[in-house]
Amino acid sequence: MTKLLVLSDSHGGRAAIERVLLKENANIDALVFLGDGLRDLEQALTPYPRLRAYSVAGNCDYGALEPMDGLAAFDQAIVFYTHGHMYGVKYDLDTLTDAAAARGAELALFGHTHVPHAEQRGKVFLFNPGSCGRCYTGPDTYGLLTLENGKVTAYEHKEVPKQ
Repeated sequence: MTKLLVLSDSHGGRAAIERVLLKENANIDALVFLGDGLRDLEQALTPYPRLRAYSVAGNCDYGALEPMDGLAAFDQAIVFYTHGHMYGVKYDLDTLTDAAAARGAELALFGHTHVPHAEQRGKVFLFNPGSCGRCYTGPDTYGLLTLENGKVTAYEHKEVPKQ
């Protein structure tokens, strides 16, 4: 069993990432950051040198050297992760679903919309944690996923803790 912490779109909200890590660090196996706040992430991770962290650049991560998308395996599940702007996620999720399926992924993680989302589409589970720094639909959020034997067995969207 693998527990993933999924964060996206901090937009200068380093303190929000720090609060989430303080709360969840002991309960997770890895962190996946989906862009738009790479510097926030870099600074927030300083006290956690052993935490496995995966990240991609978002459309607001100017000058970043990180890739636009990535592929990783956790607990026999192939995970495709991206910010989402290159796949038109604000308009529909078809292109993202197709991109993940073409890579053999069972799970596609994306951000960019600032709106939490979870949906099974064919063989691909789509998950957006919302925004940990500037959510459009309510409180700032992050995601937790549990993977086991190549499948998502649990997921949740949680509110970023207040100070």
